[in-house]
Amino acid sequence: MEDSQLKILNISGKRFKKELLISSKEVSTLHIFLKGIINDKVMIINTNVGLDVYYHSSVCYKDLIVNAFLLLTTCSGKSINDFHIKSLNSRIDIENETNRFFDRLIKNPLLFKSYTKSLFNQLKINYNDNSELIDELLALWQTKILETNLDSNILNTMIPHIITLQDTYFETFNQPILKSLIKETLKDTRSN
Repeated sequence: MEDSQLKILNISGKRFKKELLISSKEVSTLHIFLKGIINDKVMIINTNVGLDVYYHSSVCYKDLIVNAFLLLTTCSGKSINDFHIKSLNSRIDIENETNRFFDRLIKNPLLFKSYTKSLFNQLKINYNDNSELIDELLALWQTKILETNLDSNILNTMIPHIITLQDTYFETFNQPILKSLIKETLKDTRSN
């Protein structure tokens, strides 16, 4: 991962609402458009916390992504002033923002639980088409989670989702032995 070209563009509303910024149909439209221009390594995660566009490229596509997003949202009367936009273009930027984001989520357990569930469901759905992106993200998140002092309630919330995603991963390689070993390792009885 030393030479990673992973980039992330995060768009969130300035006022937190318990609703998605754009519909799943609009996400699909945006994904098809971006995939055709950037390349096949594009993934969009749409949650109540915001919309994240993950992609591999040596070029920053912030302006293109923001403009495409705004084309979808201006029909509903929104403008660029209604959103926070963060472009993360280096491994260090991504790590720093990941730390800040986890710190914010950990302080709100209900938001953390709903966000984690939504995120992992979308990662599972996207895994076959975006395994390289997802594997890189999971490795980064795992490192950052291990560096963070999480209480057992948060870990207990995350572990079922991690196991589900790992099941998906191992099913793609048809490795039942590895799958059972990981499940056994992550069981509550083995937690310290």
